[in-house]
Parts: sequence; structure tokens; C-alpha cells
Amino acid sequence: MMDRNPATLARLQAADKALRDQREDRHRADSLLALISNLVEDYADRPTGREP
Repeated sequence: MMDRNPATLARLQAADKALRDQREDRHRADSLLALISNLVEDYADRPTGREP
């Protein structure tokens, strides 16, 4: 997420959707969803052109 590439965000959103549709192993899917949510939030909160 450091490069602020729009394709990166799109891939995370696709992974998020796939995990939400996942019916098996909900515990693992929920953990991954939490991680993705944090990454997307960090991506949205960081000003353009600034390092973390």
C-alpha cells in the first residue's frame, strides 16, 4: 500500500468481496477481512505523496 497504486486498492477490494462470499472457515476469513480493512483504512488516511 506504500505506492498508493489504485490497482492495489482494487485488488484488496476484490479480496474483501471474495472473503465476504466465503462460507467455509469463517474464523480465518474474518481475520483476513479485519487485516484488509486496516490496510484500506491506512491507505485512505495517508496523504498523497507522504511516507508512513
